[in-house]
Amino acid sequence: MNGLRQARLVAAREIRERLRSPVYYVSLGLMLVSVLAAILAPSLVGSGGEKKVGVAGETPASLVRTLEGQARATGTEVSVRRYASTDAGEDAVRHGRIDVLVVDGRRLEWQRRADEELKALITGSAQVVAVQERATAAGIRPETLGALLAPVKVGNRVLGPVAGRTSDDETATYLLSIMLFLTVSVYGGMVLTGVVEEKSSRVVEVLLARLPPWSLLAGKIAGIGVLGLVQVAVTGVAALVAVSVSDLADLPAARASVLAWAVVWFVVGYTLIATAYGVLGSLTSRSEDASSVTGPLTVVLIAAYFAGFATIGSPDALWARLVSWFPVTAPFAMPNRIAMGAALWWEPLLALVLTAAATAGLVVLGGRIYSHAILRTGAVVKLVDAWRGSSVAARVRTRPGRGAQAALVAGAVALGAVAGVLSRDVVVGVGAGAIALTIASRFRKAHR
Repeated sequence: MNGLRQARLVAAREIRERLRSPVYYVSLGLMLVSVLAAILAPSLVGSGGEKKVGVAGETPASLVRTLEGQARATGTEVSVRRYASTDAGEDAVRHGRIDVLVVDGRRLEWQRRADEELKALITGSAQVVAVQERATAAGIRPETLGALLAPVKVGNRVLGPVAGRTSDDETATYLLSIMLFLTVSVYGGMVLTGVVEEKSSRVVEVLLARLPPWSLLAGKIAGIGVLGLVQVAVTGVAALVAVSVSDLADLPAARASVLAWAVVWFVVGYTLIATAYGVLGSLTSRSEDASSVTGPLTVVLIAAYFAGFATIGSPDALWARLVSWFPVTAPFAMPNRIAMGAALWWEPLLALVLTAAATAGLVVLGGRIYSHAILRTGAVVKLVDAWRGSSVAARVRTRPGRGAQAALVAGAVALGAVAGVLSRDVVVGVGAGAIALTIASRFRKAHR
C-alpha cells in the first residue's frame, strides 16, 4: 500500500470519527448562531432607526418641508412634531420622546450628545432655507436661484493598477481576512488536539505499526481540513440565505475570482499551519503542555495576521508586496491584495510556489521531528532531541530522501524567482537559486 493511499485512509478515518462526535455539530451550531446573530442583531435591536425631530418657537414651515425633502433624498426616516412652547419641547427631549428640538430654526437642543448625521441634515436644511429667504429679499426669482445653485456633475477616474476597486472589494477583504484567520486557527488547533490525544492514549503506537509517520500526519491534516471546509461552506450558505430572506442586512458583492482565491489560500494556509501544529503536538503527551509548546507559533500566527491586515490600507506598497510573498504571511496578505485589485497576475502564482515550497520543506523537516517524538511519552520533548532522534524513534519508518530533495529544489527555484523579480535581473535570480540549493544540500548532508 503506497503512502498516498494510506494518507487517504487516515483522512477517511478522521472524518468518520469526528462526524460521530457531538463536538463537531456543537461547533458548527455555534458558528451558525454567531454568524446569524452578527447579521440580524444590529437590525433587530433598537427602534428601527427613525429620527424624531421637534420644532418650537418661530421655526418656519419651510424648514420643516425642506428637512423632510432632504431626509427622503438621503434615505433617512425622519418624523417632525411641532410643540406649542420651547419648554414643552425641552421636556420631550429630556424624557427621550424626541432626539432633538429645533428652536426658532437656529438652535438645536439635545439630551446628551449630538447625532452628527441628524445635525448635518438639519443644518443643511436651515442653510437652504436661509439662502432662499435672502434671494427672495434680493428680488431673485426662484427659478433663477435654482439655476445658480444647481449641482455640478464631477466625474471620477482612477489611475494605476488598482483601477476599478470598489468599496465592496474593501469590505469583502476585511471579512475574508477575519474569516481566514479564525478558520485556520481553529482547525489548526484541532490538528494539535488530535495529535496530543492520540499520543496520550497510545493509539498512535497501534497506527504506526502499520503506517509511516508522514502518512498519519498528512491524513489527519487532510481529514480535519475537509471538515473545516464543510463547516465554512455551510456557514457561508446560511449567511447568504439569512441576508436574502430577511433583507435586514447587506453583504458586499465580492467578485467570484476573489472568493475562489480565498478558498485556495485557505487550503494552502491551513496546510502550512496545521502541519506546524501537528509537529509541535507530537512533542507533548499532555494537553496541559500543548499551549506552552505552541506559544511561539501562536505569536507568529497573530503577527502574520496583523501584517496581512495592514496590507489592506496600502496594498500597492513594496512592503505589502513582500509580505504577500513571504510564505508565513502570504495566506493572510495575498487574498487581501487580490481582493483590492492590487496584485499583478503573476504575484499570486509566485506566492503559491513559495508557500508550497515552504510547506514541502516543513513536511520534510517536521516529518523527522514528528517521527522521532510521537512515540516518546512523559515530559515535553525538546526540538533538538526530537531532531536528533533516539532509540525509540528508530522503530518508526520514514523515507525523506526524494521528498527532501524535491523540497530543496522547489525552495531554491522559488528563492531565485523572488531574487530575479526584485532585482529585475535573470542572472541574479539564477545565481541566488544556485547558491540557495548548494547551501541547503550541504546542510542536509551534514544532518543525515
